[in-house]
Amino acid sequence: MLKVLIADDEEKICQLIEKLIDWKTLGLSVAAVALNGIDAISKITEHKPDIVITDIRMPGIDGMELIERTKRICPDTEVIIISGYRHFEYAQTAIRYGVRNYLLKPIHKKELIDALQKCVQICRERTEQLDFEERVRLALKNDAGRLRTSFISQLIYGTLERDGERTIETLNRQYHFRLHKGIFQFIGVCFDKVDRSDNCISFLADRATDIIKQIFTALCFDYEIYVECCNIYILLNYEPDEHKNVRRGIRQMFDELKQQEAILEGMEITAGVGRITNHINELKSSLQDVRFMLQQRIIAGTGHILKIGEQGRIKSGFVDSEMFAQFNRDMERALESLNTIEVRKVIGSLKDHLSVFHGITGYEVLQMSREVCNHYIFCMKSHNISIVNESKFIENFSRESNNCSSVNELFNLLSQTVCHSFECAVEAKKAEENRPIRLAKQYIQQNYNRTLTLEEVSSMAGFAPGYFSTLFKKETGTAFLEYIQSVRMDAAKKLLTTTTDGMYVICEKVGYNDVKYFTKCFVKYTGLKPGEYRKIYS
Repeated sequence: MLKVLIADDEEKICQLIEKLIDWKTLGLSVAAVALNGIDAISKITEHKPDIVITDIRMPGIDGMELIERTKRICPDTEVIIISGYRHFEYAQTAIRYGVRNYLLKPIHKKELIDALQKCVQICRERTEQLDFEERVRLALKNDAGRLRTSFISQLIYGTLERDGERTIETLNRQYHFRLHKGIFQFIGVCFDKVDRSDNCISFLADRATDIIKQIFTALCFDYEIYVECCNIYILLNYEPDEHKNVRRGIRQMFDELKQQEAILEGMEITAGVGRITNHINELKSSLQDVRFMLQQRIIAGTGHILKIGEQGRIKSGFVDSEMFAQFNRDMERALESLNTIEVRKVIGSLKDHLSVFHGITGYEVLQMSREVCNHYIFCMKSHNISIVNESKFIENFSRESNNCSSVNELFNLLSQTVCHSFECAVEAKKAEENRPIRLAKQYIQQNYNRTLTLEEVSSMAGFAPGYFSTLFKKETGTAFLEYIQSVRMDAAKKLLTTTTDGMYVICEKVGYNDVKYFTKCFVKYTGLKPGEYRKIYS
C-alpha cells in the first residue's frame, strides 16, 4: 500500500480527511498526521510517504517550505494542497515545485478522491507496480490519445491529408474516435496572465481536463481535448436533443474554470464557441470559429464566453484600407530617418486609428500587427540594413502576440519588438560603417612611433585619401593629423612621467625627428615644456 501523510494545523480538518476517504479501497494507508510544519518534516523524514496532503499555511514551517523540503527528502512524493481562497498568492510557487493538485476549502469528497487517484496512478507508473494487463491497457490508451489529439493538431495546422470527404467510420478507425451521427462542435478556452512554465501549463490542463470530463462524459457520444500552451480546444460530438444541455455544460465548464482565478492571481479566462454542424467534414470550420473568437478577446475583453455570430467570421477590411496604406508610408519615412522615437510614434498612431475603425476584429488586429513586422523587414532590406536574428523575428513575434489579451498589450509588444530590433540594427550598421575608422585608429596606435601619412593609413582602411580624411573627421570629430599628434603627445606624457629617458630618446619614440618641433607641439598640446611637465607630474 502507498503511504499518506496528512498535515494541517486544524485537528478537525485532519480528522475530516481521515474519515472522508476509504483509504484501503484506493490502495492507500494513512502513515501519519501532523499538526504543524516542524512535526510534518519529522514524520516525512521518518515515514517517507508517497503522498502528502497539506495546508499551505501552518505554524513552524509554512506549506511552501514544507513542499520544498519534502521534495529534497523524497523527490518523488506527490503533494496535494488544500487551502482557502485567501492563500492564492502561494499557488504559483507551489505549482512551480511540481504540485499537481491544489484543492480549495471546503473539501469536496469527490475532488479529493480524484486527486488521490491521480497521485496513485502516477506513483504506480513510476514504480512500475502495474500488472501486464494494466500496462498493455495504459499503453493502448496513450497511443489512442496521441492519435486523437493528432487529428485536432492537423486540423489547426492544415496538415491533414486531402483525400476527399472523410466519413465518421474512417475517423473512428484511423484515430480511435467513438463518433456517432449527430452534432459536431468545437469549443475552446484561453488562459491569459499566467506563468507559462511547464508545471503551470500542466496544472491548468489537468484541472481543465477533470472539469471537462465530469461535465461532458454523460452528455456526449465522444469528446477530445487538445492542449496548445495556454489554449485548450475541445471537440464535442453529441445528440441533437442534448444541445441545450451542452450549452449549459459549456457555461458550467467556464464558471468552474474561472474559479481557478482564486488560485492563480491575475489569471484571466476566455471561452470561444464554434458553430454546430451535422457534417464531420465541417469540423475545421467550427475549429476556426473558436480560434477566431479567442482572438476576438483582444477587442471584446477577457472573462467572457464569445460565440460566433450567424454571419460567421466577418472582417472589416482594415488591412486593405487607405488608413493602413498611409501608416506604411509613414513607417517607411520613420525608418529611413533612423529615428527610433519617430518609429514608436508612428506605431502609436496606428493604434489610435484602430480605435475609431468600425467593426475591426481581433483576428484582423493580430494579422495587421504581423503585417507591420513584415513591412518593417522589407523597409530595412530596402535600406541595406541587416536585422539581428531576422529568421526568428516574425516567428518570435507571432508566438508572443498570441499571448496578448488586449490591444494595448499587443501594441506595447509590437512597439517594443520593432523598436528594439531597429535600435540593434542601426547600432550594428553604425558599427560596421565605423569599422574602417576603428582599424585606422588601431593602426595609428600601433605605429605612431614612425612617420605616418594619410595615404598609408587610408590605403590600409580601403579608402581614397580625400574620402577617408572627410570620413575620419566626421566619425572622430578630429582631423587626421591632429589625431596622430594627440596620440603621440599622450605617449610622450606617459614616457616623461614613468621613465628617465632624455628628450631626444622620447622624441624618437613618439615619431618625431626634430626635438625643437616636438617641444613646440608639446607646449601647444599641454601648455608646458616637456621638462616642466616632468617636474610637475613625475
